[in-house]
Amino acid sequence: MRVLTTGLGWNELQPGGLNRYYVDYNQALKQYGHSEFGLVVAEQNAELQTSLNITNAAGSGIWSRIRAVRHHTVKAVESFRPDVFNPHFALYASMVSRNSLPSHIPIVTHFHGPWALESKMEEGGKPRIVREARYLIKKQVEQVTYRRSDRFIVLSEYFRDILSNNYGIDHSKIHIIPGAVEHERFTPHPDRPALRAKLGIAPGQKLLFCARRIVRRMGIDRLIDAMQTVVREHPGSRLYIAGDGPMRSEYEQQIVRLGLSANVRMLGRVSNEELVEWYQAADYSIVPTITLEGFGLVTIESMACGTPVFGTPYGGTNEILRQVSSDLLFEDGTAEAMSGKLISALNGRLTLPTREACREHVLQRYTWSSVAGAVTDVFREAQEIRRKGVASR
Repeated sequence: MRVLTTGLGWNELQPGGLNRYYVDYNQALKQYGHSEFGLVVAEQNAELQTSLNITNAAGSGIWSRIRAVRHHTVKAVESFRPDVFNPHFALYASMVSRNSLPSHIPIVTHFHGPWALESKMEEGGKPRIVREARYLIKKQVEQVTYRRSDRFIVLSEYFRDILSNNYGIDHSKIHIIPGAVEHERFTPHPDRPALRAKLGIAPGQKLLFCARRIVRRMGIDRLIDAMQTVVREHPGSRLYIAGDGPMRSEYEQQIVRLGLSANVRMLGRVSNEELVEWYQAADYSIVPTITLEGFGLVTIESMACGTPVFGTPYGGTNEILRQVSSDLLFEDGTAEAMSGKLISALNGRLTLPTREACREHVLQRYTWSSVAGAVTDVFREAQEIRRKGVASR
């Protein structure tokens, strides 16, 4: 099957959950036997280092990028002759109208989250009337894109409900196919003590790790607050936070203000290789997201490396961790709930899954081969719906 996909950005240049998913997803389609052709928006003149059939539809501004994606999509329809159109980001697919595609080609949209609502939450410093106006415009753009879709794929029950309740999409059109992890790369380290020594972690020292985009809704500030209490009881414990974003400077100041500089460190953007090492070395990973956590790729990446994950009981994080152990879920998203749970874990008062059990859980549920098979079934269903629709005209 020839699958034409459109994404957001290129993960090597713009790290993020959607972008990483998009790269691994296209690789999985290729390995499954599909012919893939993808479009992403990266920096102008940037060369994408990949063996995948993916083009950079760059533009100098937002509307230029949208037009570039449409231009390349129309060209791909003529040259690549896709069997399925599979967009992953509503804004960049918004100008690819139903008339841009032959009537027999279904549109199967991946819903990675409510872009308008996420943007509204990240614009907290703007006047309310401005945020509301921008939100409504962005939501209209999303709805235009979704209105023309034949079927949808979401990564969790949580996102299925948002897609249905916020955008009016019927449940019968939505398929839940959880994300997956590149389990041959995200794997336990053969010599954790040596790795921890390399990273500067002393023997017996407790290492907590958090990998997140540094934006307000990720709850990083609450986790930093929680470390005040954790450090009082476990002064040798360390928290390392990987990632970058608009709130980084504010959170670095928070660490200094709370006197946590010796115990909490923000690493900034780390390479894929470094990310794996931090997962492998950590005693626990933490996912403190307050809201709009559609799946939580970092959760299964950490567990694939053998490291248990503590997370807030919301969205996709809740759906993943509740299958492993309820002890891995904070009672809520407050700093008090986080510190209480972490102290209990560091004191050995919780019965947590072993490192082997964490990895096995991922291997049984979150592999790319199973994702590719399930996605293919959705593609075939959408094709059949299109065939019937065309035949009935």
